[in-house]
Amino acid sequence: MRNPLRTITGLFTNLHIRGKLLISYFILIFLPLALMTSFSYKNVSRDYEKQILHSADLSFDQAYTFLSYKVNTLIKASDVIYFNADVQTMLTRDKQAFGDDYVQQNIDRQKLESFLNSFQNAEDVYRASLYVPGWLMYAGQNFNFFDMDAFSQTGSYRALLASKDKVSWLPEHAITNNNSNLDPVPVISLLRKIRNSEQTTEIIGIIELNILKELIEDILRKANIANDGAVYLQNANGAIVSCSNMDNFRRINPDPALIQDAQTDGPAWRNAAIGGSDYVIKTRAVENTDWTMVTAIPMTDILTQSIRIRDLMLVLMLVCGLISYGLAYLIAGATVKRILLLKKKMRLVQEGVLNVEAQSASRDEIGELTDSFNHMVKRIRLLVEEQYQNGKEIKNLELKALQAQINPHFLYNTLEMINWKAIDNGVPDIAVISQSLAKFYKLSLNKGRDIVSIEDEINHIRAYVQIQNLRFDNKIKLDVQIDPALYGRDILKLILQPLVENAIIHGILEARDGKEGTIAITGYPEMGEIVLTVADDGVGMPSEQAERLLANGNAGEEVQGYGVRNVDHRIKLCYGQEYGLAYRSSPGNGTSVEIRIPDRFR
Repeated sequence: MRNPLRTITGLFTNLHIRGKLLISYFILIFLPLALMTSFSYKNVSRDYEKQILHSADLSFDQAYTFLSYKVNTLIKASDVIYFNADVQTMLTRDKQAFGDDYVQQNIDRQKLESFLNSFQNAEDVYRASLYVPGWLMYAGQNFNFFDMDAFSQTGSYRALLASKDKVSWLPEHAITNNNSNLDPVPVISLLRKIRNSEQTTEIIGIIELNILKELIEDILRKANIANDGAVYLQNANGAIVSCSNMDNFRRINPDPALIQDAQTDGPAWRNAAIGGSDYVIKTRAVENTDWTMVTAIPMTDILTQSIRIRDLMLVLMLVCGLISYGLAYLIAGATVKRILLLKKKMRLVQEGVLNVEAQSASRDEIGELTDSFNHMVKRIRLLVEEQYQNGKEIKNLELKALQAQINPHFLYNTLEMINWKAIDNGVPDIAVISQSLAKFYKLSLNKGRDIVSIEDEINHIRAYVQIQNLRFDNKIKLDVQIDPALYGRDILKLILQPLVENAIIHGILEARDGKEGTIAITGYPEMGEIVLTVADDGVGMPSEQAERLLANGNAGEEVQGYGVRNVDHRIKLCYGQEYGLAYRSSPGNGTSVEIRIPDRFR
């Protein structure tokens, strides 16, 4: 087995110089920074823990004071209502004497309503209400007044009777908003029994004072100094009265037993393990309630500042490493960088991208190699362009050579002579054929020009179809639906004729026995392009065969596809690769050929 040290030495020896420098920088910079970060973290974390807990103490005590003030405000308001003489008088009225006296009951309602409204404000008492005997006409108002007889059937009423405390507290519930047509608002309610001042065993009503749950939550939120901590109120039954952040509370999921050992002035903080995480908690009972205020702060939040310093040291270590890497790269790898850049350009050329150029400002060997590469790529581009132009010229020359085989003047004079001979001898069909053929070749040759108007191309097709109809006994119906605005647009000549010929020979004539078929030619502009369609109702073909027509084709499709591929190739050479033909066909449903060319005026 080889010596591990020799293996490591061999690997280091074979590294590039840039790699060796990077390893040296890592040992000289990253290792000392890591040791310093660890040492700083341990020392700073202790100091910050003391500061954070002191700040949490202040926030807890301030929130507790605000909360006690709100509770006492509600209790004092209940005292005023409890000892009010009018309240005692109106709630102890005799049912037999006042049961039908709706005028007096209405007067009582207005006085009580005005009295209760005087306690309401947005900061302390959201609404003051009374539970009154059910026989009173306003007992079912359900805003400032509620039916005490109906309330006596509830568990909340039984809990109120069983309580020996001065007041009781209802858990969170929703009441109608003070403003009409608004959604109900969540509140926390104080309940207090009103006893007959002359017969204290008789309960004549119940006071309900509501405070917005949002106000209590706001006090608790201000007491929560930790991002992931929670400050909450828990009643004697273990239910949550209010919480600064319910999402955090659900994630922490503290055990209600945490407050069982709470004392009014208990220890400031104690450690607790909740759900596998470490927390510090503080609890304190709220006077005149069955609530306990609890703060739970994750140890991770307490150590946030020290963790930030640790992270800052890690960032500094990373920055130093990156700077070291950059210096090593610039000093030891400047030459490698230029070679890699040239290699990248060569790969682009290998993938077929010829529009590249490598920049070089030096005149050393790499600079000369870069210049040679640029010269080579430039020559390749010129050769490719020259080959493209040659191919384009060859196609045009082939077409011109085909046209040059026919002497136009001799052909026109011969066809004119045939026309007059046919008229002299009373053979009108021959005259029509000769006229159509003369028109066909006149438009085909077009004085040697490759570009014609769409109108001339359509006239050329009309002449061609007229000749074919004389041949095939008028079996071909031509339907031209082209936007008149397109007639003056430019188009390569002899584009439509091969497509129409295919539609007649391989579509219509193969589909019918003695029945006529229709060739529909449509055209319309579309977003800077002209779309022409040649469609027949002939025999059609499978979609796979239609797709192969524009490919190289095989022996069985060579005759049918040669003219089509020639048209597609000419369009792409003239207008660009994004233009050309597109076939759609299925057996028995005919064939449609779409032609797309750019929209150009003559």
